[in-house]
Amino acid sequence: MSRRALLPALLVLALAAVLRLHGLPRWSLDGDELYSHYDVLELQEGTLHDGLRSFPLGYLLMAASTSLLGTDEVGLRAASAACGVLAVAALLFLRRDAVAEPVALTAGLLAALSPWLVYHAQEARFYAPLLLFATLGTLWALPGAGQRPALAMLCGLLAAACHPSALLLLPCLVAPALRRWLPARGVALLCVAAAVTGGAWLLLGRGTLPRLVQAAIERDVPARYDLVHFVAGFGYALGPGTLLLVLAGAVAALRRPAGGDRILLACALVPPALLLLISALAGAAQQRYAMAAAPALLLLAGRGVQALAGRRALRAALLGAALLLPVPQLLAYSRDGDRADMRAAAQWLAERARPDDVIVADEHALLELYLQRLPGWERVECNEESLRADQLASVPRAKADAWLVLKRNRMDGAYPAAFMEWVARHFEEQAVLGTAPPPFVRHDNRLVVLRRRGQERP
Repeated sequence: MSRRALLPALLVLALAAVLRLHGLPRWSLDGDELYSHYDVLELQEGTLHDGLRSFPLGYLLMAASTSLLGTDEVGLRAASAACGVLAVAALLFLRRDAVAEPVALTAGLLAALSPWLVYHAQEARFYAPLLLFATLGTLWALPGAGQRPALAMLCGLLAAACHPSALLLLPCLVAPALRRWLPARGVALLCVAAAVTGGAWLLLGRGTLPRLVQAAIERDVPARYDLVHFVAGFGYALGPGTLLLVLAGAVAALRRPAGGDRILLACALVPPALLLLISALAGAAQQRYAMAAAPALLLLAGRGVQALAGRRALRAALLGAALLLPVPQLLAYSRDGDRADMRAAAQWLAERARPDDVIVADEHALLELYLQRLPGWERVECNEESLRADQLASVPRAKADAWLVLKRNRMDGAYPAAFMEWVARHFEEQAVLGTAPPPFVRHDNRLVVLRRRGQERP
């Protein structure tokens, strides 16, 4: 990298580090991070669950960081944060023989400011490590003096060892290596044969990974993700400005292909296209399953900025949209990390409720985890908000007091109507925990605490 570009690149890297390290100890665990907490504890005790056997690398990285930093929020998230920063560094500094400096700076800046990538870099899961290895694999697959096909394949396998969704990228990384020994037709036939064999194993085979894939295809999953959800979620994750730059880069790569444009197009398009196909066939696909395509998409966006050099007004408008539209979401992240604060809810309840009260909560296991860390609450048990009919009838008549901890953004239609009618009849609001989202941000991560109005006679 030239001296002229070095300072901007270092500033972008510093920005990426600040955004990814900010708030790690302050925010409580949320969502699937609870599974990571328990899975890492089991791993440290020598227990290997199904997920660890199929995609172990993310768990191993979390176990390593918790062994150094402790099993609190920082220890669980440190590996993801480090991998998120390293992924931006790779985009900025690797493969200057194949990636022009303006393309690298644009891709690195877009990655640094992407709320989608920031969130997963602060999450105690395995998507940030996947992003790092997918970035390295994509870069080392590009033709040029620094091309390393074997390393590209290895990084593709390491990404798949973080999460099986990276298998969608693997054929794009294997093909350049095979091309050194086989003609293009032979490579194509071999890739098709491998895809058919692997697909048949995933669809018909046994084992943890085939079971997970079959569950997604059969939509036997806790949440429902259809075609519309995937398209809207993936578009929202990348952002409209970045998507338009990707389109400009793809058009330039198709009209005047140069260097590694074909590989970039394949790495950017194959994983989302296959997920679209799965969604169209009624399978369940989430936007984060396309994370392996993010590095190539960002590099194509950089290619789009380069291709629009002769149209300065259009380039400035698109680049400005790509950089400025994420700002409200990043502001929201700086406040609550896009998380509901279950630790604050536990502290609030501990000061006003009793351990033998009835406590019903969305993500009850997380609230239970934080309550059990408080003196006198070690044996408390919380109930999930999806109560059975007999439980809905018994709570208003319970001798002990009753409390609800619900997510504000789910109270406008996400909870069943019958449940909300029950809440309105028997409970009154006591507190709203968390900060209101800034303008133009759709996620409201506040928690609402409600208390039963009074004991109902049998």
